[in-house]
Amino acid sequence: MVKTCNLLNVEALLNTQTQAVKKIYMIYYFAYGSNLHPLRLKKRVPSAELVAVAKYPNHSLIFHKQSNDGSSKCNMFNSDVDSDLVYGAIYKIKPEHKNALDRFEGDGYIDNQIILKHDGNEYDCFAYLAQQTYLDDNLKPYHWYKELVVLGAQYLKFPGSYISSIKAVESMNDPDSSRRQEHEILIKSIINLH
Repeated sequence: MVKTCNLLNVEALLNTQTQAVKKIYMIYYFAYGSNLHPLRLKKRVPSAELVAVAKYPNHSLIFHKQSNDGSSKCNMFNSDVDSDLVYGAIYKIKPEHKNALDRFEGDGYIDNQIILKHDGNEYDCFAYLAQQTYLDDNLKPYHWYKELVVLGAQYLKFPGSYISSIKAVESMNDPDSSRRQEHEILIKSIINLH
């Protein structure tokens, strides 16, 4: 007797296996600016899970990426100075959530693949770096934006001198009251967690 394969059962099995692979497969993201704090990032990307704190060498954290809101945002700038480090967080996210994160990051960033090491493991991460045409050293970040970076750095226990250097960045008031209030509410929820 010859057994025949039921095509519907095979398709169902393949779909189940594909769904299982999709649930397991995650990509790594290196956050170094306003997405440092897990609460902030989870509001943007619900699948985000903190993996580790890491440092990226030969780069400096500079608030000079021109935003479409009239302020500056963070950039991980290649300084070519051996002692320069950018501290950040490695998160894993579902690949299907990356497009949403791309939209939040907006124009002027490109994602670059970088390799980070932590506890003997290597992580192939993407990180958003500002395009050269979007750099403007004359802009300032909004107070709420800088505060999000500081709160993330404090939560992740970055070195005190690094946090102090972020706090020392001159910032300005956001003229858009609804945007400012939205972010102030987020900041309060982060502070209330601690």
